[in-house]
Amino acid sequence: MLLDEKRTKRIVRIVAILTSIAFAGVGVVVIALVIFGGTPTASEQLVKDARSRVKAEPDNPDAWNQLAAALQSGNKTAEAVDAGKKAVQLAPKDFRQTQVLVTIYAQAGRTDDALAALQQFTRRNPKEPQAFLQLGQLSQQAGKNDLARLSYQAYLGLNSDGATADAVRNAIKDLSPGAGSTVTTTP
Repeated sequence: MLLDEKRTKRIVRIVAILTSIAFAGVGVVVIALVIFGGTPTASEQLVKDARSRVKAEPDNPDAWNQLAAALQSGNKTAEAVDAGKKAVQLAPKDFRQTQVLVTIYAQAGRTDDALAALQQFTRRNPKEPQAFLQLGQLSQQAGKNDLARLSYQAYLGLNSDGATADAVRNAIKDLSPGAGSTVTTTP
């Protein structure tokens, strides 16, 4: 019986020592991660790289849009919007800059802000057909049929040929009052 108690005590000591070593090892790893930081996620690395680019090229709108897209991928919408606005401010005539901002707004469910950004762009650049097309599409999706119709008409005034123009004409027909509904009368 004494032998069993000695073995049991020895096993308990060994387990206690191993457990202490394991907890100490985990503690060291946790402390190292806190002090030195862990490996950044892919989106964190994108943000870090984009911030470095903005720092190196503060007047480059593409750098700001890269930062905006990276921030949006990391679910930092407010910061992404600020970076997107900066890109638009640096290149107010470049539709690509506005498209990134509009995409951020749309992904965040801020359709009215997206529409406002497109409307501001079309006021500054009334000869950009793609802006009117996107404004028409987004307006139509939001149920703002009058704005969609006007935007599509502006698009057709700038680009009246091709398959897209034909699709826009069909969209205008669909947006017309009474489109899609039939009225029947009984005698």
